[in-house]
Amino acid sequence: MKIFIIGGGFAGINAAKEMGKSISNEHSIYLIDKHDYTTMLPNLPEVVSGRLTKEDITENIEKLIPSRVKMLKEEVCDVNFEENQITTNDNVYKYDYLVFALGSTTNFFGFKDNIDKINVLDCLDAAQQVRINFLKHIETREEVNLVISGAGFTGIELACNLYDLGKKKGKKMNVVMVDLAKKVLPMLSEKSSNHIAKKFETMKFKFYIDNQIKQFDGENITLKNGEIIKDAFFCWSSGVKMPLKPIGNFEALPDGRIIVDEFLKLTNYSNVFIAGDAAAIKGSDGRMLRRAVSFSEMSGKHVGKNIAAKINGTEIKPFKPIDLGWIIPMYITSVGEVMGVEVRGRKGIFMHYVICGLKNYNLRNFIHEVFAAIKYPFTRA
Repeated sequence: MKIFIIGGGFAGINAAKEMGKSISNEHSIYLIDKHDYTTMLPNLPEVVSGRLTKEDITENIEKLIPSRVKMLKEEVCDVNFEENQITTNDNVYKYDYLVFALGSTTNFFGFKDNIDKINVLDCLDAAQQVRINFLKHIETREEVNLVISGAGFTGIELACNLYDLGKKKGKKMNVVMVDLAKKVLPMLSEKSSNHIAKKFETMKFKFYIDNQIKQFDGENITLKNGEIIKDAFFCWSSGVKMPLKPIGNFEALPDGRIIVDEFLKLTNYSNVFIAGDAAAIKGSDGRMLRRAVSFSEMSGKHVGKNIAAKINGTEIKPFKPIDLGWIIPMYITSVGEVMGVEVRGRKGIFMHYVICGLKNYNLRNFIHEVFAAIKYPFTRA
């Protein structure tokens, strides 16, 4: 049999590890990704500010997966569940089992104004380009107008890291966060909301809630309320979507995530399993799980076990995720929840880097994360 894994992120690599040790060598396992490296995605904002580098958050995929899993560096163009077929920029492959773990990309929700001049943060290349663009933008300006569309986790982390970089370069930073929501990070408790509100007031961040970007002429931004922000460095963090839609009969959320059953497979295609950011997975409370590294790792490992079980003739098991929590580092503070306990302040910054270090791919990366954990909680506003 031929088993294919699409995507070399947390989910895909964990699926490869599990199948590599649980499926006999008479079966062939392939992993397809357009890059030969994988990235610690939670650290992309730190690449923008320069707190971490590409070398600190990447590793060659072949070093992480079993030697019997063949790495194919190709870009997937099409996936057909009906035909059990994958089309890449170079080849067409037939599979017996498939792990679809393609991840996500930026969703502009139909916004089309000067897209080529909007900065995004959905992969390593994008993070490096944001840094290059920002440093070029501030060269001739003493005062910088930074505008972020999207005041969620990614938008706030990106804003804080660009603020950090601008301050280090001696610039006056005017940060504007724009979001359609009626409240910033509505999942926070009142205590945590008040905590970050005070910190953002110190940094003079402006939040335009229940608002949105209506026009962007390449330099100036017009908001829904009619206000114009001139000479803006514009970043988009308003949401993500699936990079491509497979051909087949399945249900999906508006953002493209494919709805799976309790075994992480498709109802109409028993040989197709979905993991990571590509999967819409119901939690124990009936709501869809958020996109998170921990869920990607867990789901990837679980689909690997279930495919191995099907091939080996044993019973597949339902997925029972454990929510380990989350932390958002915010320059001089943080908010989050770890194992049901709220986290705030500089200790959360320390925890962020340590946790990323533990999930990072090699000893060198771990050491650099630990160094950041020791250094950056003491950043002065």
